[in-house]
Amino acid sequence: MKSRKLLEKLNKLIGLGEGADREEIKKLRKVLQALKDKQEKLKEKLEETQDEEERRKIQQRLEVIKRQREKGVDVYKSLKAKRDL
Repeated sequence: MKSRKLLEKLNKLIGLGEGADREEIKKLRKVLQALKDKQEKLKEKLEETQDEEERRKIQQRLEVIKRQREKGVDVYKSLKAKRDL
């Protein structure tokens, strides 16, 4: 799945807030894992790329994914903690 699609899904799932049920929390976790995999692939591609322009583009994409994942992980942890109470 493309990064853009994954980020759209993540934003949708983040917006659920406290009303998220167990199934939505699982979906959020899957999207976060897919983004993590995408992030690792981009890091590998960044190491292999020699072209500075391409490296800059990859670095920007990595930064967007990193920040979105951080937000998603925070939401996941808070939802998970509230569900476990």
